Amino acid sequence: MQERGRLIRREVPHWLRDRLPAVTRNAPVEIDDWQVEPSDGTGLKNEIPWVRVHSAGRSPSATLGWYVVYLFAAQGDRVYLSLMQGASRWENGEFRPRPRSELRQRAEWAREALADRLLARADLVEKIELNARKSKLGPAYEAGTVVAFEYSRDELPSDEVLGNDLSFLVSVLSHLYELDPPGEVAPEIADAVINAERSAGRARRGQGLHLSAAERVAVERRAVAVATGYLEEQGYQVVDVGATESYDLDARRGEEHLFVEVKGTTTVWSSSGSEIIVTKNEVDLHLREYPNNMLLIISQIVLDRSVTPPSASRGELRVIHPWRVELPNLTPVTYRYLVGE
Repeated sequence: MQERGRLIRREVPHWLRDRLPAVTRNAPVEIDDWQVEPSDGTGLKNEIPWVRVHSAGRSPSATLGWYVVYLFAAQGDRVYLSLMQGASRWENGEFRPRPRSELRQRAEWAREALADRLLARADLVEKIELNARKSKLGPAYEAGTVVAFEYSRDELPSDEVLGNDLSFLVSVLSHLYELDPPGEVAPEIADAVINAERSAGRARRGQGLHLSAAERVAVERRAVAVATGYLEEQGYQVVDVGATESYDLDARRGEEHLFVEVKGTTTVWSSSGSEIIVTKNEVDLHLREYPNNMLLIISQIVLDRSVTPPSASRGELRVIHPWRVELPNLTPVTYRYLVGE
């Protein structure tokens, strides 16, 4: 175990960091936040150790987004260099493996979206076998893999071949980062989890946010603009009260008075699986004011990071009126706990 720990936590990450500048320099899509992250577990060791290469902004943790990763089989007889996705998600206070059917669907989507590029390497495999016996994550890693290079412990290729394989998959990954995968965790959801972990003292090294403060402001302003335009078209007089109240827009039409919540996201909206972040004050207000309330969700906002400050445009509007807050649909991200003497 000591030798394994040295390999996963030191040797492989050092090898990757030495090659990262050359590998990422040739990526066709410019990304400036590439990082290397190893995981061998603490205390009870991971059955499937790994070391990944990722964009800190697009995949701030191994549970979020897409990345290239060395996955070491449970028996230590082989290792895969895999293009894969976060195989677990935050649910009710803990990380749980995503359903394998969902992982397979997303992996198949990626294979189809990247088909032209993947055809360049006939030695890629679509199925990997990690032979995990204890961990539920082993099968999830298998289901979540898009493609991989397979290496036998007894026939490891040269550093040059390993470097070329890494460069190829990082190049493919950079293209994947430009697409909009189905079922992706919205950046504002991911950032809320990260901020909750930070406030509880659980942030991990290298764990960064999806959106900068300026980018969040751009998305929020675009969402409010789209929502305001919609309400005015419906004949409402609209006032932006988001800076002082627990809702965003105050809308009045004759004797009708609506408390309007506005949520913006860059991701594609799914009626079955998409989520928004709400505060306790927002929940309390909309429970109290129902049915004189409304939820406006503006999805697929296009964020332009090439200008300073970032700008946002477009957006698809979804209207929920009245908005009944269903308590079973609320998932706590963090708690505030009063410690008694």
